[in-house]
Amino acid sequence: MIRVIITQAILFLLPFFLYAAYLFLTKKIHKQAWIDAPRYWLVLAGLVFCLVGFVIMSVVNNNPLTGTYVPAHFEGDKVVPGQIK
Repeated sequence: MIRVIITQAILFLLPFFLYAAYLFLTKKIHKQAWIDAPRYWLVLAGLVFCLVGFVIMSVVNNNPLTGTYVPAHFEGDKVVPGQIK
């Protein structure tokens, strides 16, 4: 679960990082550039990246949607993770 949260946080912050890189590369780094930043569009782009990230993660995740859930358990001295069979 923490992997999903970190991935989504990075995807949301990506437009802000790209804007900061743009300001750095164009030598426009000053306080006024961040005050005049297109925050609405940066937030909107971040939300779109998050949505696309969720869609890609659901498509790439190849866990079955139907079946019987077997919770995590011990087999000998090894932990077997929970899974759907």
